[in-house]
Amino acid sequence: MTKLSDIIAAEATRDTFPAAKAFAAHLADLYGPATAGVIFYGSCLRQNTDAGLLLDFYVLVDSYTKALRHVVSAAGARLLPPNVYYHEMPFEGRTLRAKVAVISVGQFLHGLGPETFASSLWARFAQPTLILQARDEELRSRLVDGLAAAVTTMIARTKPLMTTVFTARDLWVRAFSETYAAELRPERESKSAELVAMDLARYVELTTAVLGATNASGLYRDLASSDERQRATVAWRLRRIQGKTLNALRLIKAAFTFQGGLDYAVWKIERHSGVKVELTDADRKWPVFTGARLLLKTIKRGGLR
Repeated sequence: MTKLSDIIAAEATRDTFPAAKAFAAHLADLYGPATAGVIFYGSCLRQNTDAGLLLDFYVLVDSYTKALRHVVSAAGARLLPPNVYYHEMPFEGRTLRAKVAVISVGQFLHGLGPETFASSLWARFAQPTLILQARDEELRSRLVDGLAAAVTTMIARTKPLMTTVFTARDLWVRAFSETYAAELRPERESKSAELVAMDLARYVELTTAVLGATNASGLYRDLASSDERQRATVAWRLRRIQGKTLNALRLIKAAFTFQGGLDYAVWKIERHSGVKVELTDADRKWPVFTGARLLLKTIKRGGLR
């Protein structure tokens, strides 16, 4: 049986398309010597193209102050990581666009493991991920271990929810359904199944590495007690409240941590919760107060349910 760390190491270091590599190098230069690594993930990676899409990166840094060069932005990142930005760059006669999250190495690695209750990092990075930039091999090894921890955490937190018998596909579809429900991102019910179907062999291989081989019928048998199932169910319900609240707070934070952040926050709230907000000139003059008002309005209109 192939070790999980070997699977993740091979996956995280494979090649990708030139636009993604060029943008990763651009981000390493942009955030300067404080940059420890650049992680690539998301729909562009899964589809192997950026055509009509937004590239997704995490920039891992040693110092928020040195990387962001802004006291308020650095404070916001430390208190409620990550800070999310929109970046563009020219490439081969066209414009590349990316959503870029900036987070410290320590906070990133901590968020991937079982000691972190919130699902935002370990659920996101249990999916295919590339390490496009790493300061040295020691950090690359730590990142591989962290990505492996994300997979084991995802499986451990989801397995008690399953019925007595289940397939690897069943497990991961349920896992993604739960994590979507814990974010400000309403998705159609079929989204989780589509995500797993795109790379089913990968998820089967990961599950085998963590849980071992299935029985002759291709099924796993869950040994969780009724109490364990109940605790897992309650935990995921709490993650829904926590995750939606943290996502909303991060959007509000974006309103005053970077230029254009208020419009970004309004767009994201409407896109992911359905709550539409019209900004006035007065709103833009006082982004902090407007951000707080947006949070209250989102809650009142049911955007955090």
